Amino acid sequence: MKLYGALLSPYVTRVVLAARFKGLDIPIVPPPGTGLKSPEYLAINPYGKMPALVTDDAVIIESEVICEFLDERFPEKKILPGSDVARARARIISRAIDLYILPALLGLLGQMSPLNRNEALVTEKRAELRRGMDGLETFIQADPWCMGADFTLADCAVVPACFFLQKFLPAFGVMDVFEHHPHMGAVWDHAHGDPMVAHLLSEMTEALNDFLRRRAANG
Repeated sequence: MKLYGALLSPYVTRVVLAARFKGLDIPIVPPPGTGLKSPEYLAINPYGKMPALVTDDAVIIESEVICEFLDERFPEKKILPGSDVARARARIISRAIDLYILPALLGLLGQMSPLNRNEALVTEKRAELRRGMDGLETFIQADPWCMGADFTLADCAVVPACFFLQKFLPAFGVMDVFEHHPHMGAVWDHAHGDPMVAHLLSEMTEALNDFLRRRAANG
């Protein structure tokens, strides 16, 4: 198997967390050709998005679908809880990240420079993000992971989102990112003490720093 993508995608790192938790060594490779919209990659994923998981018998796209595929194919160490209600709540958390957190955050990333910032758009996206985080907070148990004692699909989605919230929201004056969302903050704090997750967070930080260095060098 191989996973097309990059560590600076929260969708890719969601899959990486699920795979590593299961003890799977799935290499991460860049999309072929000239990138996500190249003919070579569109032949793999016609939507031109990452990640895409290539196995011996299939191509699987969409991060949550890939995570659940891995859970079914390698069931020895599950990322979905045992009961139907718990599985539903883990999926709710994962979907909330996709629908209510990441879109608002991505909208803000286009406004990083204060010199040409659209303040009305920033206000709109910050309010959208706050609503998304308010809702998500009600579903997170934080004891110590999102669903309790066990690492699940919910944590695979929440931890990468927290990474990017922590890295970028201070640029918009949000210095205490989890001030009003202590459950999210508690999961984020706990993640740093887990060796597997902390190692990935270190890799993500290195990838982000490298990206910023290259962008600065290119003007």
